[in-house]
Amino acid sequence: MEKERYDYIDTLRLCSILFIVLSHFDGECFYYLTGISMMQTHLAKNGRLGLLMYGWTGKYALALLCVISGFLTAMKYAGKKECDVGEFIISRYFRLMLPVMASNFLFGIVLKLKGEPVNVRAYLKTALIPGWSEANRNLWCIGSFLVGNILICLICYLQNRSFRPMVLYPGLLLLLVLLGDVWLLATVAGGFCYEAAWRLKQSGLAGNWWLLVILPMVWLLPRGEESTVIYYRDIAAAMLIMTAFYCLPVLQRLFACRFLKPLKKCCYSLFVVHGMTLFLLGPAWNLVQRLGISGGGGIFISLFAVIFCIDLLAAYVVYYLSEVKLYRTIVKGFLPDR
Repeated sequence: MEKERYDYIDTLRLCSILFIVLSHFDGECFYYLTGISMMQTHLAKNGRLGLLMYGWTGKYALALLCVISGFLTAMKYAGKKECDVGEFIISRYFRLMLPVMASNFLFGIVLKLKGEPVNVRAYLKTALIPGWSEANRNLWCIGSFLVGNILICLICYLQNRSFRPMVLYPGLLLLLVLLGDVWLLATVAGGFCYEAAWRLKQSGLAGNWWLLVILPMVWLLPRGEESTVIYYRDIAAAMLIMTAFYCLPVLQRLFACRFLKPLKKCCYSLFVVHGMTLFLLGPAWNLVQRLGISGGGGIFISLFAVIFCIDLLAAYVVYYLSEVKLYRTIVKGFLPDR
């Protein structure tokens, strides 16, 4: 499949990650400094943007990110006669974990140079074990990404041996609901979403009129206070979003946004590093204060801009080290045929 056909998915993934970064900044930085949560204030049911965006939380963005991850894995093996599960596990592990390794190494050195204590054991565990979040509590969902992707790969493997994925997916999803693993469920749901969307597109039933049905549902499903039920509704909304984008070329063209390619390339590294720059929050706050910026909105935007620029710089470094240099070298060592 041509790379250009992924542009809209890359844009959706970037939007998800940016919203997650913003929500973590609001809850972990701005609220810590001021006692005010701008997102809870403005996106609350009775807030200024509540009518449009009530229920739009970091968890909603995470649900979409998980669904995208599973969707892409299922899309990767669509129409292929072979599915090497072992090769996929190796390549996927390094794809997810090398940025974590690089960011831990980078920030470990920075903290050491600042004379601050570094828990080497915690950093090593976080760097090697998917979902271990002792050194960066924002990385707990990576384990769900990896396990969910492997389960989807196994379904693709069984599909090549005459098993029907539309039979396998519902049983697996029901099991994950019973186990209560919401984000693993969201990732596997992405694979199921691709299978359903592909069949819908092949049927020729999907048209632009679909937006009249899907947009109200995407608006309605996430509305509510955070709970497990709302998380399931977030997943359903994310699946509707991916189905609409996959079936409707007009949305794909609208969200291609090729001018955002530099940001799209490093967005996963941005997701990995964004929780590790909090030790610079104090200097960033002092800078905003020295500039004389006042008012809640002005301080919020200015402080976020400073922290985001630091995150973005770190993300590019991590992206270059891990996703450009190390990934190619290591995967070629483990998988010389790739």
